[in-house]
Amino acid sequence: MRAALQAVLCLFAVLLAPLSPAAAQTSWEQIERSGVLRVGVIPARPPYFWQEDGQWVGFSAVMGRDVARALSVAMDKEIRVEWAITSWTSVILDIQANRLDVFFGLSFAEERRRAIHLVGPMYSLPNVAINARNFSPGDTWDSYNQASTRVAVVMGTTDEQAARRFLPNAQIRSLRGMAEAVLDIQSGNASTMITTVLTGLGALKENRSLGSLTVLRPVQSLPSFGGTRRDSDGRLATFLQGWTFAYRDSGRARTVILEAMNRFGLDVNTIPPEVQF
Repeated sequence: MRAALQAVLCLFAVLLAPLSPAAAQTSWEQIERSGVLRVGVIPARPPYFWQEDGQWVGFSAVMGRDVARALSVAMDKEIRVEWAITSWTSVILDIQANRLDVFFGLSFAEERRRAIHLVGPMYSLPNVAINARNFSPGDTWDSYNQASTRVAVVMGTTDEQAARRFLPNAQIRSLRGMAEAVLDIQSGNASTMITTVLTGLGALKENRSLGSLTVLRPVQSLPSFGGTRRDSDGRLATFLQGWTFAYRDSGRARTVILEAMNRFGLDVNTIPPEVQF
């Protein structure tokens, strides 16, 4: 009986124990206290993220630094960036688990909106097909929407969302990352890859064995959002929503995208005229 009573008392002590300061704090309070904004990055995904001399560059990295500067003004103290490595398969869980504060480059999905705060849209990019050599069925979604067409996509991206929506008859092959999707084409397992125009140009630059880039018509541009944790006050999400609106309206989003393209060695003049960010 005594042992049982002690066990019950221990259980009550655990249940009634106050939360740790980190667990009790909102995202805004945590950033303000620590002076650190943790920005999620996915390695080797130019022109979004890549590293030069150990430093993260790319337009999503620039957006993270720009947010930190805006928070520095709002909080009246210096906020520095810390980079948190994540992946397309874990980024939502990493946000929910408070392993990072913000990530840029998420497609909209109702289940995502319920799981985290989606802020934006920050920009929109049209989808393109990156074809294997000797594969060129046409330039419309319908021409690719065949049961015999094997389509590689990176799981959890706007690319996968578009492929499943507009190519319901095709064989969709969901891969963990861009390197795997490119290899899927090179190995002959896939005929084409659906991605955004920026990622597509980067893939062609890095992999000369790939074929052509086709802007699929009618042009479909899916919006891209930032994501942050749902907490008790939503203050960071409210701030970021206002920031993203001003960021895109001012033209800054387009500027950092084009600058990242130039830095990676992509010719901005190759962007089709119908592409709008």
